[in-house]
Amino acid sequence: MLKGNIMRLFIAEKPDLAKAIGASLDGTQKKGDGYFIKGNDVVTWAFGHILELYKPEDYDESLRRWDFAALPIKIDEFKYKPIEGSKKQLKIICALINSDKITQIINCGDADEEGQILIDEILNYSGTGKKIYRLMLQDLTEKGIRAQLKNIRPNSDFKGLSECGFSRAQADWLVGINLTRAYTKIAQEKGYNDVLSVGRVQTPILGLIVNRDVEHENHKASFYYTISAAVSTQGLTVPMRYKSDEKIIDESFANAIGAKVQNKNGLITKATHETRNEFPPLPYNLLLLQADCSKKFGYKPDKTLQITQSLREKHKAITYNRSDCQYLPENLFEQCSEILNYVGQNLPSLAQLTNGADPGIKSSAFNDKNITAHYAIIPTATKVTNLSPEEQNVYELIAKRFTAIFYPPQEFIQTDLEATVDGEKFIASAKKVIKQGYKTVFDKDEADDEIKPEEEVAMDLTALEQGREAICKEVKISKQQTKPKPYYTMATLLKDLTAVSKYVKDERIKKLLQEKDKDKKDVNGSIGTTATIPGILEGLIEKGFLTRKEEKIVSTELAKEYLKILPESLKTPDATALWWSIQEKIARGEAKVEDLTLSVLEDVKSIINSEHKTISSQFSKEKQEKEVIGICPKCGEIIYEGEKNFYCSGYKTGCDFKLWKKIKVFNQKEVTITKQDAKTLLNKGT
Repeated sequence: MLKGNIMRLFIAEKPDLAKAIGASLDGTQKKGDGYFIKGNDVVTWAFGHILELYKPEDYDESLRRWDFAALPIKIDEFKYKPIEGSKKQLKIICALINSDKITQIINCGDADEEGQILIDEILNYSGTGKKIYRLMLQDLTEKGIRAQLKNIRPNSDFKGLSECGFSRAQADWLVGINLTRAYTKIAQEKGYNDVLSVGRVQTPILGLIVNRDVEHENHKASFYYTISAAVSTQGLTVPMRYKSDEKIIDESFANAIGAKVQNKNGLITKATHETRNEFPPLPYNLLLLQADCSKKFGYKPDKTLQITQSLREKHKAITYNRSDCQYLPENLFEQCSEILNYVGQNLPSLAQLTNGADPGIKSSAFNDKNITAHYAIIPTATKVTNLSPEEQNVYELIAKRFTAIFYPPQEFIQTDLEATVDGEKFIASAKKVIKQGYKTVFDKDEADDEIKPEEEVAMDLTALEQGREAICKEVKISKQQTKPKPYYTMATLLKDLTAVSKYVKDERIKKLLQEKDKDKKDVNGSIGTTATIPGILEGLIEKGFLTRKEEKIVSTELAKEYLKILPESLKTPDATALWWSIQEKIARGEAKVEDLTLSVLEDVKSIINSEHKTISSQFSKEKQEKEVIGICPKCGEIIYEGEKNFYCSGYKTGCDFKLWKKIKVFNQKEVTITKQDAKTLLNKGT
């Protein structure tokens, strides 16, 4: 396979990464089958994960059958096998690894836990005992890769990261396989004929959405009253709001206040004018980028991930795209003038802004202490051409956030006003912008995304003085209705997942979740990763647990019924917190992979053994009320049996799907659709 004096083998995560690495190596390139040679180096590639964990039946054929009595399935030694369609490339990689021409092997997986184990899986599978090194790449430009080629480290330096990844993957397998089979079998005993999947991350996310939906739907509206007045002072008439510590629910009280102050004289008892600065936002991490792309362009999270992958690997236009960090290394600051120049060339519409940027401004974004395995997503110093419209949209968002950090803060005068009339206080606030600063980078709708205080008025109040007379005019009493928490949109859900600890009641678990994110300044007790959440959400939609209604992400009746039968430990982020505490010890070499998997297996065993009778009873009770016939092919809600038809439970929100029990076929003969017929048709999606 190899001839000559070959030394190093680079194993990239994907073909595009392999090309980028090859372009940064010295020598003449020669093409091989599934690899290429560049000088004295060989570069090959995977296609993402090309190995997967064994399925239960791979260990024991009898486990192909889903049998509750066989649970929990325990694995003494986890094994990996080639994913179908990747066997040829795996064989090529293993042959290269074991070639006597190769003396050094370099793991070039993405710069995170998943990228680490993706290549380590292959190395372990090959059985090699050769020296292995690690190349961590953020910037895929030739200049960026050449810089990192000087910083190659032993792969053993990342052993803790690797074992954390393997322990998490194996523990997720134990939870997913065992509990999915357990709850599916229990449900099938009661007439439900589909799979009910369970996952450490997906089930708490589903619980979060179901809880929000139930709270929204069970909201009981109440009324309260607001009091506003036009207060005249020093030649200005200022709209002000009555200052109250609590909502006013008594209409007669509101009317009494209004009558008391109407046309009465008072004083300006507070008029402060403070010069303040608002600094530009930090550059993007993936989650915030996905949230903004959902809000501005309607892109699903997996769509944004796909676009950023193309921007990074195909165009070399951005740094590592799966980053969970919003900060930048301090040594990158020197390169930023060059990056700004390229952004101006790549986006002529931003050229004036990049030219106006000051590369001498070193913002708080440059902070080595806040860097995780990656740094923020920013443009690279490379010429970019032939972007698709979608790539252009995402690249421009990233470029604007980056450009903004080289602008001064917005400078404004904050005025806080208080008027006292016959002992009653009214308040207002206003901002007078002195210098737009970084806000010039953004369009008005982008710059005004933040929610303004209710009492903020669009007036210049800087001339008003404390102690001056005021007259209270045009008092208005308004009846307001309380609103429920809104349904999640993709953008609000993604942002909420960065701080799920606020919903955790157990203080110990809450602290563990927050401790997990102690080095991440932009998250506080999160669940899932920026790279895995999009796939999880799409999976929940495909399984009929979630559905999209316009911009909203809402749970189906199936999800709500399913959540009722699950124990609290599966519906909350507790497992993520507890697993993390063990993974921290694994990373430090104080625990083994088996310490996590055995702990998880005990939890799984406890759930299966202790909850079976309770779960069966609860599920039976649910089904006695209404039997699930199937899933609506139109909206994804549950189908129930009615007197004359099988109807969709989503009829309350507008779905009109029905399957009539008596139908006429082409010859006008009437045919009866039985319950089993309906189940069969719905199961086939016909």
